[in-house]
Amino acid sequence: MTDPVSRRAALIGAAATTLLPLAADRAHAAAPQIGRQAPGYYRYMIGGYELTAILDGVRPTKLDTSPARNASLAEVQKVLAASFLPTDHVGIYFHPTLVNTGKQLVLIDSGNGPRGLPSTGLTAATLTAAGVDPKTIDVVVISHFHGDHISGLRTADEALAFPNAEIKVPAKEWAYWMDDGEMNRAPEARKPAFQNVRRIFGSIAGKVTRYEWNTEVAPGITAIDTHGHSPGHTSFVVASGAGKVMIQADATAGFAPLFVTNPDWHAGGDMDGPQAVISRRKLYDMLAAERMLLSGYHFPFPSLGYVEKAGTGYRLVPVSWSPVL
Repeated sequence: MTDPVSRRAALIGAAATTLLPLAADRAHAAAPQIGRQAPGYYRYMIGGYELTAILDGVRPTKLDTSPARNASLAEVQKVLAASFLPTDHVGIYFHPTLVNTGKQLVLIDSGNGPRGLPSTGLTAATLTAAGVDPKTIDVVVISHFHGDHISGLRTADEALAFPNAEIKVPAKEWAYWMDDGEMNRAPEARKPAFQNVRRIFGSIAGKVTRYEWNTEVAPGITAIDTHGHSPGHTSFVVASGAGKVMIQADATAGFAPLFVTNPDWHAGGDMDGPQAVISRRKLYDMLAAERMLLSGYHFPFPSLGYVEKAGTGYRLVPVSWSPVL
């Protein structure tokens, strides 16, 4: 007489053998590749304020010529190679910052907007992915008027991207870029930037608030003079409780591993290279002495780190990713 337990085991084994090819097929079935990253945002706390670094995108840039006006391509490639980075191209990152004070939502800079490359202009969509409706932004504070900082103020149909927000800009930046005489005297390569400024601000000029340096542009957010990259270029100290972070905008323009370690190089976007170096060194000396957290608009995602003195320059120490706020 056959043992019922043995007979049942044999039947189960046979069924399993029958299913093996199907299971194997499923295990090795090709999944479609996604081909893109998820929206990039990173939250962190400064005292009682919640900040979010927003990745507006990354612009791939071939290195056919040097990105520094006073350094050769060979010098730049040497620095990249020493940092284990490709020497024929770099990726330029863009990081607006959202500050939630508990009472207001303040956006610092607006990104490239819809006229940028397909890989940039992602600020509004990334805010939505982060659970923030662009219509709920109370204030947009602009650091300076280069296109990758102001063009996100407009949508593809030229409407305001943050329709309920007060827009605040540096007074000295406004005075330069809205001056017709400056536009007429400017080199031809700079005139499209003047035209873009007028496209962004022309119809709302009477509603734009101009701020001065060393004043609060929002509670706990103070404007700091870091001119040189542009005439009114501004950085911001965000302070709450015992916490502080410097939102440096383009005090280090271009690819961070190059211009942090070589602060005397003049980035292509620096309108006044020597003055940009003075502002950069003054800022970084202060940050290194105070061990203050730094957010760089063009730093690799999520844009946060500390600077310390290293030889004749500085070293960027990225923050460790934290899963909790």
